[in-house]
Amino acid sequence: MRNLYWKTNNITKNLVPKDFESESAFENYVFKNQDLLGDIIILYRQIRTGARQGIPDMLGVDQDANICIIEMKNTQVSEDILPQVLGYAMWAETNPDSVKAIWLESNNKPDDIQIDWDSLQIRVLVIAPSFRPNVLRMTSKIGYPVDLIQIQRFSFEDDEFVLVETMEDAITKRPTVTTVTQDWSWEYYEENHGKAPTREFKKLVEALDFFAKEKGWNLPNNLNKYYTGFKFGNKVVFDVGWSSSSSSTWQLRIKIPKDLAENFKGNNWEFQRYDNQFNNALFKTKSGKFEDVEEMKELLIFAYKRISGVS
Repeated sequence: MRNLYWKTNNITKNLVPKDFESESAFENYVFKNQDLLGDIIILYRQIRTGARQGIPDMLGVDQDANICIIEMKNTQVSEDILPQVLGYAMWAETNPDSVKAIWLESNNKPDDIQIDWDSLQIRVLVIAPSFRPNVLRMTSKIGYPVDLIQIQRFSFEDDEFVLVETMEDAITKRPTVTTVTQDWSWEYYEENHGKAPTREFKKLVEALDFFAKEKGWNLPNNLNKYYTGFKFGNKVVFDVGWSSSSSSTWQLRIKIPKDLAENFKGNNWEFQRYDNQFNNALFKTKSGKFEDVEEMKELLIFAYKRISGVS
């Protein structure tokens, strides 16, 4: 049994588990608090895929343009879930027109995400309070990348605490999937965006990494298909991303409020626009090449404090 305590002002408070009343209530809670899932935007709930495949709970998209099949259970999950989510994933991959129709009808789709409808990248998320050990070991057998996410809720008086835990092996042991995934690299960036833009992109990533380490922040970064993100837990604080309008241009994207971004005035950097879905402020250099991040540091610090909760 997991016990969660909150220690404050030299007082240890025992947090009481606060279970969800039903699976529907659990799903509704996650839908209304999508930031629990990191950078995933839920596009639609209760997608009907036909009588044989059943009904996946939700469909979303992440910042790397993966179509996310989201299945939720309000009880401990066994390995029986895997054939079920495999059916959902196979439906999505073999029916891209149906997924595209959902995408086009959604009022919540991100402006900057470009889906490759000829080669959908599928990501499966199973969300539950807990999982049996066999589920973790067997995820590689279904042929698609799977994230197992444990969400548990606790309370103390009027305060509510949510524990979100991604089971690590579901991330580190990526299988060979039907829709091919790969480890993204600088060579991949060069092939798809050009050597000169990649060189400038890399300089910015290195400058951000140096600044984060200088501040003592634990913000590991990794290359994804369309961006390189600096994460606090499962949330991107800031990233360098390739523009959806031009394969050879890149942007610095920082999670700060819109009004703060709009009031920014810089000599080397300028505010482009705001992405309301991912709460990202998009900036570019006036020269189109790498520039020092000195005048961006206050915004980077604001984003870190906002995401991390550190004062």
